[in-house]
Amino acid sequence: MLSSIVTVASFAAFAMVTRSVANDVLTVGKEFRALADEFIPREYQDYYIHEMKKIILNNDSQFTVVIDEYQPQSNVQDEMFKAVETYLTTKVDESSVRKINVCKNKENLSVKLNENEEIFDEFDGVQVKWSKIGSCYELTFHNRHRFMILESYLPYVLEQSNAIKSEESGLKYHMIDEKYHEPKTVILDNPMTFKTLAIEPDLKKSIIEDLNNFKNGKEYYRRIGKAWKRGYLIHGPSGTGKSSLISSIANYLNYDVYDIDLSNVDSDSQLKNILLEIPSKSILVFEDFDECENVQNRKDTFSRLLKFMDGMWSCCGEERIFVFTTKCIDNVDYTLLRPGRMDMHIHMPYCTFPAFKQLAFNYLDVEDHRLFERIDELLQYVNVTPAEVAGELMKCTRDPTLSLERLVAYLER
Repeated sequence: MLSSIVTVASFAAFAMVTRSVANDVLTVGKEFRALADEFIPREYQDYYIHEMKKIILNNDSQFTVVIDEYQPQSNVQDEMFKAVETYLTTKVDESSVRKINVCKNKENLSVKLNENEEIFDEFDGVQVKWSKIGSCYELTFHNRHRFMILESYLPYVLEQSNAIKSEESGLKYHMIDEKYHEPKTVILDNPMTFKTLAIEPDLKKSIIEDLNNFKNGKEYYRRIGKAWKRGYLIHGPSGTGKSSLISSIANYLNYDVYDIDLSNVDSDSQLKNILLEIPSKSILVFEDFDECENVQNRKDTFSRLLKFMDGMWSCCGEERIFVFTTKCIDNVDYTLLRPGRMDMHIHMPYCTFPAFKQLAFNYLDVEDHRLFERIDELLQYVNVTPAEVAGELMKCTRDPTLSLERLVAYLER
């Protein structure tokens, strides 16, 4: 009787120890065998270890990450949810999924995982399972891999999603007006790049350097405790290339463009909602933001912009560029011009000779000509925009000499 009691007590102690070991290491091996030799008769050891394996693998091995469609207490769709949805479309062909949802999204067909279907994926030798449960995705994997999944696999999914979106649809141009929750979206098919942009070479170089510093500045902005954003004020007469510069920036960074019409923004809360809707890696454009006929409306606009640039809402999201354009910088309230709001002021002047040379190469495929010297002289005292020069050059692209002669006559007039 005493022997039985000792055996039971020893078995109970062994069970508690093995449970502790199992929770810590999630393996069954030499540690269990060594403990078994001490507490369990040899003839029962294999059976007990087999049963312990089943308990560990069935009960304590699974870890699940839930990714909800919407951010907590918000109607804003979660970026990670959208990334997972995009990523899984590439895995449908490789899986045994029996049912999918197909819908038309803008210009493309969109394939989505149907509810209660599963897709298996493998990353660095580790198998994971994706499931669509209601309005969320569930990612299930072995518990021992949870740190690798959170630190490596999910960032990989996000990276792959961004690459897929870039390859499939290119850049997008979103027009946000009073119906900001449903922006009108078109494909940004503007081929303008810094290579073909007709501006002063030194200005072009300084803009590219600034963009590179911004693009690679995540750790820098975090270290100095500032939101990862950049503000540009582009000013100059109509036709000097402000919109072309914005397209060049978008193509250079591969960022979508969001055109925000402030005249249709009636309140601070509406402006905040717009900001929350716009994802990271975006260019927010406020064209001719100072042109409000009503003086009070202009003051209200400036006030909202100050809150927009400096307030806590400006930190909602990262890697975003704010671009403001105006025809006359003198119309802009001085408080908006300081660094931190408008970090770089870019003046787009009337056409200079270096800008003309770029236009001549773009439209006529000409790098030098006997009429260049005369055109250089005329551009020093004639105020003409690059758009006007381009318009003249396009009239006769088959005969460069005739085209340049007509441009000289235009400038002389």
